[in-house]
Amino acid sequence: MSFRNQAKNSLACASLLTGMALPAQALEDLGHYVFVPNRNSADIAVIDARTNTVATRIPVGLVPHQVAVSAGTMKMIASNTGDNTVSIVDLRTLDTVETLTLDHEPEHIELAPDGTIAAVGNIGAGTLSFVSLVENRELSRVDGLYEPHNMTFSPDGSLVYVGNLGADLVSVVDVASATVINEIPVGKPQTVATASPESAEFQGIINVTATPDGSLGFAAFGEGDAMAVLDLRTQETISTLATGNLPWRAYPTADGKFMIVPNNGDETVSIISVATLEEVARLKGAADMTGVNTGWFETTAFVISRGEQKLVVFDLDAMERVGEIDLPGVPETGVTTPDGTMLYVALSSSNQVAVIDVRRRALVTLIDNVGNDPWGAHMVGALNYCH
Repeated sequence: MSFRNQAKNSLACASLLTGMALPAQALEDLGHYVFVPNRNSADIAVIDARTNTVATRIPVGLVPHQVAVSAGTMKMIASNTGDNTVSIVDLRTLDTVETLTLDHEPEHIELAPDGTIAAVGNIGAGTLSFVSLVENRELSRVDGLYEPHNMTFSPDGSLVYVGNLGADLVSVVDVASATVINEIPVGKPQTVATASPESAEFQGIINVTATPDGSLGFAAFGEGDAMAVLDLRTQETISTLATGNLPWRAYPTADGKFMIVPNNGDETVSIISVATLEEVARLKGAADMTGVNTGWFETTAFVISRGEQKLVVFDLDAMERVGEIDLPGVPETGVTTPDGTMLYVALSSSNQVAVIDVRRRALVTLIDNVGNDPWGAHMVGALNYCH
């Protein structure tokens, strides 16, 4: 399962569709807002979670893939895969303060712990850019990567662990020198793909998922049906765990107790205990799972299925699959509010955002007019992720 070629499919549409301009208004408290990138209208919808309405839409570059919001700098950065740029927006004025041209197909973004630097993976070029949200410029660029997908900073911000979609290894980048200083293999050695997204659909490392305290990183290797557990301070591999077939990536519970891993090859979901580093349950999932969100005191997990257009609901106390929530559009990824009570899921085919009451485990409303082809959702203080 890969979305590497969707930017090309969306580019033609993005040039024809324009976002509906809404009145700009300053965002008083960033914690109340959901940021949704719209790939085919080239803008970011800003949803007020207090009213579940679209407060504004911010124009960015072509085919925005992901956003990250830095509360410390009051800025948002959006990766624009269609024109190889990132947009930096001042959220006090909602003005774009800089548009930077990076390398080929910038996609995923990760903020440093202090929120001043963004790591941006240029998946089509096999490079990583460090962007200053203080100086609004690209600080450095790192090469020697293999379709860099998602990035994770070490707790002190000195290192970045890069999940290589085109390889069976995690690259460790020193931020100060902007160089790859280590490559950590995961599972049994496999053929390394090229840095080009035109390569075969090889699923390497999607992400190195950190525990909430930042101490451990879980790196699932799709082709190897295995997941490495890394010490993010020392770069050491602590353990290698077996998963189901073709694991996508790990998703943490906010309390740090579990990692939840969708296995798309056999449509199962592995639940890993962080304390024991053992699989405590393997449950029936669904087709084409793209994400997992948890909430309500971490008693409930929602697994997103693009293939079956629904959420699969798991009770984490009972370790049981307890239901499904059908959706009126194709779900991409979502975000749970920091208090764990509401879940927002982007529906790309219907141009909506679904709002789920986490405690009730029910769809409560749909937000319309968010833009064309909404691709994900981001909130300050939440567990954010993209495809």
